[in-house]
Amino acid sequence: MAEAALNEERIRTKIKDFCNNPTKSGLEAFAVKKDFQLKRISLSEKENENGKNFRTVLKEMFFEILEDKFLSQETEYADGHKLADDQHKILIFEQGDSFHPFTYISDSSGCDDFVSEDLIDTSGLIFRFRKEKDVIWIYQHLWNIMVPNKKKTSCMARLMQFENQIVFEEQRESLLTIAKKIDILIIDNHIITNNIALLQQHFGFQNYIYQAAQQTIQYIMQKNLVENTEKLTEYISRGKPKYAKKMMRIGSSKVFELTQEQLINKINTLPRWQGRFNFNHDSHQIVLNTYKEVESLIDLFDERYTRSDVTDAEYDTDVKTIAKPVEQN
Repeated sequence: MAEAALNEERIRTKIKDFCNNPTKSGLEAFAVKKDFQLKRISLSEKENENGKNFRTVLKEMFFEILEDKFLSQETEYADGHKLADDQHKILIFEQGDSFHPFTYISDSSGCDDFVSEDLIDTSGLIFRFRKEKDVIWIYQHLWNIMVPNKKKTSCMARLMQFENQIVFEEQRESLLTIAKKIDILIIDNHIITNNIALLQQHFGFQNYIYQAAQQTIQYIMQKNLVENTEKLTEYISRGKPKYAKKMMRIGSSKVFELTQEQLINKINTLPRWQGRFNFNHDSHQIVLNTYKEVESLIDLFDERYTRSDVTDAEYDTDVKTIAKPVEQN
């Protein structure tokens, strides 16, 4: 699971080490082509009025974003398997066989230099911070407004000042904008981001969801709880990613810690689950006949339902955070 390989503590420690030692870290910049080739970008060494070159300006900008967005006390991290649209957390995704949008960074050492003709096919910018053996990659996506096309049909403008008048005129030259943002961090083969829309639109995120859902089905099979596990595979293959996403979310459920016997006992004795499943009484396994029964199984592992200690009322919730134990006086 992603949290076992790279958790919040490790992410914060690594980022903090870079931010606390800015002069000891090197910065390299690359353009990312639409075919995922990298082109090395040369950064001007000319100093501005504050005695800083462009490389230093970029380092200070990105370290400020890292401090504000990724090191803030209010920032929460979560394993990508717990994806929920309303969690408002930074999620950690491990690149694997089916989801590996940034494997091309391993070939950065032999890439060619960026030339003006590369601009039209550039889809993003990626920056490598290196301090001894530690590396952090920062990716920002380029939208159409940031890269004019060759026909110069984009109505872009620049400011010109004539005496006391500010005038807008057409921007005809090629232009590439480095924005004050971090869309995605890449650390130790993990993707760290809260920009799920970007992953879905441009990075084949549905492959990650399906891969994680398949992994969850393997966990269920290992419990020997379900007789016809092919019904689970049918469920996540229905065409819409929401079904695989539901399956993916239960991959880290603590319910998996129960034995098959304990689970069967819970299903047969707890009021919520009594009569919800059909059993093969010879094999003591659940038989799934409908997709509704598959979703009941997902609910069992997802533990969506919570009961109030005060009113004894039961609630349905999508987003859960494990509460700290109540201290007894």
